[in-house]
Amino acid sequence: MDNSRTRQQTPARVGTLTITFDDGPDAEYTPQILETLRHYGVPAVFFCIGEQVARYPDVLRAIDAAGHAIGNHTMTHPHLTELPNDEIRKQLTDAANQIEATIGKRPHLFRPPYGDMDERVERIARELGYQPVLWDVDSVDWSGIPGPTVAANVLPHLKPGAIVLQHAGEHAEGTPAALPYIIEVAVAMGYDWVPFMSKS
Repeated sequence: MDNSRTRQQTPARVGTLTITFDDGPDAEYTPQILETLRHYGVPAVFFCIGEQVARYPDVLRAIDAAGHAIGNHTMTHPHLTELPNDEIRKQLTDAANQIEATIGKRPHLFRPPYGDMDERVERIARELGYQPVLWDVDSVDWSGIPGPTVAANVLPHLKPGAIVLQHAGEHAEGTPAALPYIIEVAVAMGYDWVPFMSKS
């Protein structure tokens, strides 16, 4: 019996990937993203802005109810390296308070807006109990590019253990269209989508 066709349909697993979404929640793109993740059974991390949580608390509750991890993306999305220490702490604490007031739990993961983090910002975040999380693959979807371009920015750069950066907020109109394709092609390449796991 020739099993070559079966082998082709079930490629050897080559590693794991984690998908993350910044800048949400919002009322337009985040629900579409949640539906796609539900359809494929893919877990994600949503790094949420406190001001957005205040605007769309029900969407944050939907993220939490779906079992996805929620991280702190500051209160107002500033460049943290340009702020004094007390303002950095306030950005993280205010966002955490907003998230906790909405879903009853505080985040433990943190992603600095724009990836703007130096030793000082990282030290303050860790003092507050956060694990900073950056990324390995940037979809550049925040720039308003269409779905095929979003996918093209992701798929060629995947590697085992990669953290993929996408967005669930304003200007990320290409993300909902790209997401099913990214998920399916990555699985066909032999990757499994998994929850965030610390690399440290």
